[in-house]
Amino acid sequence: MPRAIIEQSALADRSRTVSSVSDELGVSASTLRTWERRYGLGPAQREAGARRRYLPEDVERLRAMIHHVRAGLPAAEAAKRALAERARLPQSGPDNAAQLRTVVLADDYERLEEVLESAVASHGLVHTWSRFVEPALKSLRSAPGGDPVGSSPAIMLVNAFQRVCRCAYQSRPTRALIGGDRVAIISDSLHETAAQVIGVALAWYGCDARMLSSENYGGISTTERFREYVRGGVPALTVVLGCGPECAQTVENLVARYGVPTIMVGADAPEILSPQVQRVRTISACVEEALALLAPQADLELVGRS
Repeated sequence: MPRAIIEQSALADRSRTVSSVSDELGVSASTLRTWERRYGLGPAQREAGARRRYLPEDVERLRAMIHHVRAGLPAAEAAKRALAERARLPQSGPDNAAQLRTVVLADDYERLEEVLESAVASHGLVHTWSRFVEPALKSLRSAPGGDPVGSSPAIMLVNAFQRVCRCAYQSRPTRALIGGDRVAIISDSLHETAAQVIGVALAWYGCDARMLSSENYGGISTTERFREYVRGGVPALTVVLGCGPECAQTVENLVARYGVPTIMVGADAPEILSPQVQRVRTISACVEEALALLAPQADLELVGRS
């Protein structure tokens, strides 16, 4: 499957003054100067006699310092960790989920987007989700001690990745690689980001993929929502992400009424005994099986790296 290459604008001069960084981080300029003098946390590149100009990576390092200080570490130890973590940050895409987690905890949204864009450009959207984003999210959400109010690292990662998904969707080929089959993707809120990945991957091949929530908002059930959706035509395929008996009942009802081939995704997906229902464990396997069904002639060589 073709990779979703994300075009990046040329880097502008994003250097910052000490007062600008001070205002953003909520730390006095004198404290920043002290940290530079004592711990080497100033601008990485500074000419003698010139004013301090902080680059994004310098600000990233300071954010890590502040995070550790607020967590209760002495300033010297906090600085040591911040410097060590910055040295491990990837300059392009991450090598593993732990590196991505480090970028998230540095609390620099712009840098996080750049790292995710690089990962997608190198590995593709599906692979970036499976190898980096999903395990990083699990690690962030299971961290002891909780998150500061108004600053959830997991939410920041989800939001950044959703923006990258949108960029990948917008950069899809203008000429469909296969026909424009309608695909309904039904998901609960827990699996919504993974569902977006599937939708964007299938859209790259030319599918008309649409998301339908399985949550009961405003008293509207999934079955009713699907009924409105099929007014535009019965889909060639339904993909379902969810778990539990309610999910199983919904799928059984839809298959009985519309006879649409269905792929259930996830290790926690319910078992449904029907020749119309297939169960797969991973996002990559879902995309592969969907394309095998909709376009047997499609080139699947890079399907796991869409």
